[in-house]
Amino acid sequence: MGLENNFFDLVINNFMIDLMPEETFDKIAQEFYRVLKPGGIVVISIFSFGKKRVNKFWLWVADNFPELLTGCRPVSFTTHLIKAGFKIENEIELSQNTFPSLVIKAQK
Repeated sequence: MGLENNFFDLVINNFMIDLMPEETFDKIAQEFYRVLKPGGIVVISIFSFGKKRVNKFWLWVADNFPELLTGCRPVSFTTHLIKAGFKIENEIELSQNTFPSLVIKAQK
């Protein structure tokens, strides 16, 4: 039993996608699109690659000690949203205590 099409006005997803296998990214983006009403918004936070040198520490940790981050690793997701039909409204790169994150806001 799944969710109905065009059911939600807003979907928020925080730090789940970076735990999923990359081959599921297109399907995840398609499901976000399917369950959102026309004009609906998705807001996603992911572990990003970062733009500052200090952010690279977390990539090193993810590569060398993935168990410390419960398998979380930096990922790219924007292109999957676009491919699913979303229009990207905003992307904000954050560094919280050196941990790089990207927040994406997109509209159906």
